[in-house]
This record gives sequence, structure tokens and C-alpha cells, in this order.
Amino acid sequence: MDKDRLAAFEAVLPAISAFKRTFGRDIAPDFIAELYVARELDLELAARRNEPGADAVDATGQRYQVKCRSASTLNVDLNNFDFNFVVLVNLDDDYRLAGIWRMDLTKAQTVFVHRPVYRKWQATQTRFKAAAERVR
Repeated sequence: MDKDRLAAFEAVLPAISAFKRTFGRDIAPDFIAELYVARELDLELAARRNEPGADAVDATGQRYQVKCRSASTLNVDLNNFDFNFVVLVNLDDDYRLAGIWRMDLTKAQTVFVHRPVYRKWQATQTRFKAAAERVR
């Protein structure tokens, strides 16, 4: 490994360690997206990872499913509709927030199409964003 890569690797280790101690999870784009949504919408993250249908909840108990996708990814997938809101997050290449869109359950049920071959519900990002409320 060259000196620059080794220095970058060694420099980031304390931050990765502190993040994992604080949140109990590894740094991953999906979790970074959940943290942005929690901050922007004043939500609490679900107590358990992989909580069916909800990554976060608001003060009234409304459940939020968070989907992180690259802006170039075509589709947004859902396994179920066990939420009150689905939120799409785009991050830039530096993991900074590029956009957040929120859609309620009723709208999601009209926008997402069942794809039996994939056993999922899908919507294109273009269709999702056109039907959703832009939060940021």
C-alpha cells in the first residue's frame, strides 16, 4: 500500500471506531441516509436494525421507511407497505445530502407497481420524486 493510502486508512480508523461506539452500527450509506432523515424530520431511529417497515418514527408514532439510492439508480424498491411514509434520500459522492423526498402510504400504494418476478414493489426515482414532497 502506498504512503498516501496508508495515511488515509490510519487517519480514518479513530472516526470509524467512535461512530460505531456511538451508534452501535458500522458506517454505511443506508445508515447515513437514516441519520439525515432523522435530523431533517426530527425522528427517532428504530430501536432495532431491520425493523420491518420502519427505520424511524416521529413523536406521534408515525413510521418512516428510508430508502437511500444513488441519483443514477433507476428504481426504488419496497418489500411491503408497513409504514406511514417512505422517504427517498440521494447522497453525493462525499456522502453529503443531495435531496430528500417524502411520500405518504396512500400515495406510495398508487406509485409503486408490484413486480412478482422480483417479489417487490417498484417505482422509478423519476416517478417517486414527481409524486413526493421534496423535503430538502
